[in-house]
Amino acid sequence: MGISFESWTPDLTAAVASLHEKGPAKLLKWVNIDREDEDTVTMEDLRQLLEARNQQGDPAVRRLSRALAKWDFDADENRRWDAAGTPPQSIERRQRVYQLLGLSAEVGSLLDRMAPVVPMRSAVISTNWDPWYDKARPTASDFYWSHYERYLVEEQGWPGPSVEVLDSNTTDVVRRLADPTKEAQPSKGLVVGYVQSGKTANFTGVIAKAIDAGYRLIIVMTGTIELLRSQTQRRLDRELVGVENLGRDVAGTDESDDEFDYATDEEWLSGKFISHGKDFQMLGYPGIDRLTTLHKDYQRLPQGRTSFKFDPLNPSKPFNDPDNLMQANAKLVVVKKIKSSLEKLAKDLKPLKGKLNEIPTLIIDDESDLASVNTKNPKKTKAKTEINRAITDLLRICPRGQLVMYTATPFANVFVDPDDEDDIFPKNFIVSLPRPPHYMGVRDFHDVGWNSEDDKSDPALSNERAYIRPVGPPPDPADTAQLQQREKEMRAALDSFVLAGAVKVYRENVSGRLYKHHTMLVHEATDTQAHQDQADLVRRCWREGRYGEPQALERLRRLWDADYAPVCAARSDGHPVPERFEELHDPIGEACRRIKEVGDPVLVVNSDSDVQANQQALDFDRNRVWRVLVGGAKISRGFTVEGLTISFYTRKALQADTLMQAGRWFGFRHGYRDLVRLFIRRDPADAPNRVDLYEAFEALMQDEESFREELEQYDGWDENGKPILEPWQVPSIVTQHLPYLRPTSRTKMFNAVIHSRGDAGRLKDRYGLPVRDDRRAKKSNYRAVLPLLAAATGTQTFLSTPSKSGSYSSFEARIGVVSAGEFISILKGLEWHPNYKEKVFAPVLRFYEGMIDTGRLDDVVVVWPKVSQMTQTIELPGVGVAQAITRSRRALPRLDFVGSDPKHRNALERISGADALLEDPAADALRSPTKRRGAVLVSIAADIASLAASDTCRAIDLSSNPDVSDLAILLSTVAPATATPGGRSVISWEPARSGSSGSPVVDRQD
Repeated sequence: MGISFESWTPDLTAAVASLHEKGPAKLLKWVNIDREDEDTVTMEDLRQLLEARNQQGDPAVRRLSRALAKWDFDADENRRWDAAGTPPQSIERRQRVYQLLGLSAEVGSLLDRMAPVVPMRSAVISTNWDPWYDKARPTASDFYWSHYERYLVEEQGWPGPSVEVLDSNTTDVVRRLADPTKEAQPSKGLVVGYVQSGKTANFTGVIAKAIDAGYRLIIVMTGTIELLRSQTQRRLDRELVGVENLGRDVAGTDESDDEFDYATDEEWLSGKFISHGKDFQMLGYPGIDRLTTLHKDYQRLPQGRTSFKFDPLNPSKPFNDPDNLMQANAKLVVVKKIKSSLEKLAKDLKPLKGKLNEIPTLIIDDESDLASVNTKNPKKTKAKTEINRAITDLLRICPRGQLVMYTATPFANVFVDPDDEDDIFPKNFIVSLPRPPHYMGVRDFHDVGWNSEDDKSDPALSNERAYIRPVGPPPDPADTAQLQQREKEMRAALDSFVLAGAVKVYRENVSGRLYKHHTMLVHEATDTQAHQDQADLVRRCWREGRYGEPQALERLRRLWDADYAPVCAARSDGHPVPERFEELHDPIGEACRRIKEVGDPVLVVNSDSDVQANQQALDFDRNRVWRVLVGGAKISRGFTVEGLTISFYTRKALQADTLMQAGRWFGFRHGYRDLVRLFIRRDPADAPNRVDLYEAFEALMQDEESFREELEQYDGWDENGKPILEPWQVPSIVTQHLPYLRPTSRTKMFNAVIHSRGDAGRLKDRYGLPVRDDRRAKKSNYRAVLPLLAAATGTQTFLSTPSKSGSYSSFEARIGVVSAGEFISILKGLEWHPNYKEKVFAPVLRFYEGMIDTGRLDDVVVVWPKVSQMTQTIELPGVGVAQAITRSRRALPRLDFVGSDPKHRNALERISGADALLEDPAADALRSPTKRRGAVLVSIAADIASLAASDTCRAIDLSSNPDVSDLAILLSTVAPATATPGGRSVISWEPARSGSSGSPVVDRQD
């Protein structure tokens, strides 16, 4: 080994710091600039350092990782160090950086593993905007942002790419606010994130940059409960406001006073709050004055009006003149979205009158689809709901108000009437944040695109096998058997909670990583009495579990062998895993001690006054929480349940946004992703009024991803430098795979009627078939699609899309070609489920009709694939001997019934002219150099009208000559890759709007 790491890593830190802004240059030259020849650091020394350390454990390596991320993201077209002009966040850019740093291929490979390139960016739909922030930032102060950035890296351990993503995303928001030094220009925007994915970090960064730029009144509206407001207040106090600003508490207390928020706070006392330096205001940087505290929402105090005084340093100039603005303190209000609090705030602002014309104001609306949206029908009344009116009143009071709304479930927000200037439609911008690295969301619990013929027994490949544990519906209190079954399921969840906690303790002992929190969530109802009953059930199961006794150890051993050992082996991501169960004996004892440390392993979280005192124990920042939480609405939206590892969820919801927000198991699970388990309601197939919440989450995931894909389609600028779409033109397109699961409540869905929509070069399933017992409709569909079946007289073998393991095989199919006119006639003759026809298929049909009218579709290749498993050979009228799929996938009440598998996608998309994943000679031979060619995938499946719900999970027996009313026609279509400009989705719509401009608007074709 060469010279010791400790003797030269400070030089590495200094070298990287020097190059951070300058740009990459010969790294070792800068490291050795002040070192003697005999102590020269070599490439081998650097390689050994990277082999031995990681960016969390070594400041020098962390600094290097941070610099790499900065250079990856640098989008400045005038950067001098990259004359080749490599694209940001690309492999080409990273290789160019390594070349400039003079690194060996081996060192570059180590850095790739440690700090990989993160190709992430937000999608932005906006109006034209003045790039004031881009011009001002190079010369302006980044005081609060730079401190927050450093805090995230050094205190929170954020990796470099995550900080750069945050920097980029927050800049996308701030640059679209109005210039605080210019004339008043109010704006409204929407930021779409993921559930528990770091939206608070984003708006904290936006606030930091806004204060640096000159915004001096910051209003943060949280959810409707104090638990969330106080959590947000503390987060901002700790990570933005900081030690020095907190010393000037609005009540005039100091940190030694018992009334000071954080007088006994462990993180405050241990120096975990951000610090800006004692003399920062003497250096000309603005302070932050809090007008709310940890335990107090906005209060209209006698001195409230003086608290809002904004005194200009130079009275001869307006307050928003830079000479006044940059020296003035910012005021921060964190307020609940309830009528009383917002009205108090408005009453204290109104006396400022004309002065508010000069005060740049930023209003953050967290969980903006909750309470903020007007839910009164504009066709019946001009009155608005209280909170909606309170928010719009604030905007009227503050002429410089910039409203930035945050949500993970945006459907209600985009349904707001864009023509109502007084409402909160995001008329200036919509920003869709990328899915952050290491985030665990809906997709991570489902096997998206799974080949239905593959086995799901391997936890390395199947998310369902790894994380999902089904439970039944809430029991009937009078049914003893159901109550006993629920006790059995709850004991299984508690066993998982204890065993997962033991693995965390084991990892603490082996690796030194600390797990401050370990929680289990039980969410079955919103009724407070039901919470008490569920808490009693958990306590009883805990007592009967007899953890620590021999019979419990044997039970946990079986759970380890059958469940946790194989999942940890497949998904531990390098974190320590015991080789033998005996290594968990002592950790099990320690986990149980922590869980019952306060006597009661259960904490009820609801609004009853008798449990309010206990909710102080839910302060994740102050306390170590190893508990089982039982609750409903209080912890189903916005509130972050730290350390959540085991979830027991059975509550049915009727709206997609409500259900998605209830998914508290989404989020970041650093160091214990493999330990997460979701016990979720999945009723038996023959249950009356069957509910499958696991399938419901998969359906709403498809709705969510479809919305994000639409935004991504229209992100950016056209060839004339104008936005491809402005926010008012974004179609409110939502799909609904479950008939009972609306995107949001009916009271939020008064606007936006889609006229037509289509995709180019992408396989789309057409799934909403007539109900199973509609024999007439199914016969009609067979007659309509018979020309497709009859046309498929040839055969061909195609390569399949690679599976999750990376391997691919082939599939055989009948093929044929039909003309565009004949294909449209077939589509027009089909019948669909009532919930699917007008909302989903009718716009698609109009898109295909439009292609005929404009000459963008000549013919369509028919692909009828052969399936290797669960099929029967039958006699089809007008076709002859053919194959029918007998594996039922028509799981009622879902509308979905499709015949495509992921393996078919590549061939169909290549036939349509798209440059899809894998070259396929057979598919490429069917591409036409002279015609606009589409493709259709067709399958025949058994769909017996009298089939019982309990039979849907097994093979169906068909006669060799079945009635066609017992068959379902399954179609998936691909429009030609050239059908739309640039292959984008194309939508035209008829907005249901209050203004006069209600005629259909068609997005640009030229």
